[in-house]
Amino acid sequence: MPTDNNPVGRVLEEVAEPDTVERVHLLLSELLAAAPVNDMDAMQFELALAEIAANIIEHAKNADGGRVSIRVELEVRPDSIVAKLSDDGEQARVDLKSVELPDELSERGRGLAIALTVLDELSYRRAGHRNQWTLVRNRTL
Repeated sequence: MPTDNNPVGRVLEEVAEPDTVERVHLLLSELLAAAPVNDMDAMQFELALAEIAANIIEHAKNADGGRVSIRVELEVRPDSIVAKLSDDGEQARVDLKSVELPDELSERGRGLAIALTVLDELSYRRAGHRNQWTLVRNRTL
């Protein structure tokens, strides 16, 4: 269990491929076994994390057509659950301020809207040659 000064964390770094999402799920499960949180917090954070990771894996492309590397850092803090995801793909074309749910018949396009709904913070920025996403879910105490 994390203390005020000792958050518990896990890291995954690899070339992004379809089964990377499964490894992200396993990493989060391992983290939550070491640092349990409220079930609702865990479920909603996992949903958002899976959506963002899947978007990165599906949409990230390198300018030269090469493979994209992804880094996932997960941390349970005393007051929050945090994920930092980064990849070396081309800059993501996303404006989080304009994200909304698509119409109910749409089969795609819900991931960012869902993540924004269940997280307390979702941010994206381009730093150097990497896309960086930060996800924060405040813990229910």
